[in-house]
Amino acid sequence: MTGLLAGIAAVAVPLVLLVSLYGQLRRPGALAAALRAHRTLPRSFAWPLAAAVIAAEAVAGTGSAAGLVLWRDGPFRAASAAAAGLLALYTAYGAYVARTRPGVPCGCAGNTGTPMTGWVAGRAGVLAALALAGALWGLPGDPTRYEMSTIVAAGLGFAVILWSLPHAMTEERSPAG
Repeated sequence: MTGLLAGIAAVAVPLVLLVSLYGQLRRPGALAAALRAHRTLPRSFAWPLAAAVIAAEAVAGTGSAAGLVLWRDGPFRAASAAAAGLLALYTAYGAYVARTRPGVPCGCAGNTGTPMTGWVAGRAGVLAALALAGALWGLPGDPTRYEMSTIVAAGLGFAVILWSLPHAMTEERSPAG
């Protein structure tokens, strides 16, 4: 069972981080704008912090993806540990902002349409736990083709569900007419 969980982590975490990185690079100002809307730090810190966050996602995402593709357990574990730390920070920050500033944009993956909610923090928490599993258990040991296909399918499924969750759980209300 730990091999399957570590395998899911090996697929889902880098995939979500790399898709997020792609979104951030497509809309580079979205995260800084969201950070300003969160009002948790001085406005002048928004751009530098956004750049640091995007760089951290790039390092953790590409590092864990490279470890997976090259099947190098040590680099994979190190990148997964970095991802776990980053995602744990996202969890705490997301929970704080969702509780204190309802309705502000998330800024996740360059997305300005999804508000910061508990679902955003929950997604980050699940991803942090998966990344921690990857850091602790590493890559699955010598899986068969069947096991690898199951791992990849499950990892892709988890990635899609976790990616979609915050937006899918956003309740849009139309003005009373």
